[in-house]
Amino acid sequence: MDSPRVIVEEFFDRMEDDRRDTVGDLFAEDAIITLPGATFEGPTAAYDFLDFLGPRYEWAAKEFDRWVEAGDTVVSIGRLYGVDNDGVEFEDVRYVDVYEVSHGLIQRLDIWNDLAVDGVVPFEPAERGDSWVTRVSSEEE
Repeated sequence: MDSPRVIVEEFFDRMEDDRRDTVGDLFAEDAIITLPGATFEGPTAAYDFLDFLGPRYEWAAKEFDRWVEAGDTVVSIGRLYGVDNDGVEFEDVRYVDVYEVSHGLIQRLDIWNDLAVDGVVPFEPAERGDSWVTRVSSEEE
């Protein structure tokens, strides 16, 4: 079985090599993905996550700064760069991704980044008490 970091690096490779249609193979059936503005759960979490990213910017990629590994947890820290929806290039946007890998599959992915703070994507803070998170689950509630 591959190490947790190998699984995470395969995820990055597929995201950048136009193999996005296969990223779901790397996630557990009950995976959870959270990022600023959304949470996705269940067998389609990876594809729902990609659909959410689609209209947010033209393209983005990662420049890795460092990795932190502890058992089944892998943390990737670095900077994002790319082109926003207005065709303007952006760079040096901080990110931290935390992956939990179990039995060779990504069980949980938590993403933090400064895309909204840096003006790449819209920032619309919620009023106190209002939910600003979109939760998508493929399971019936």
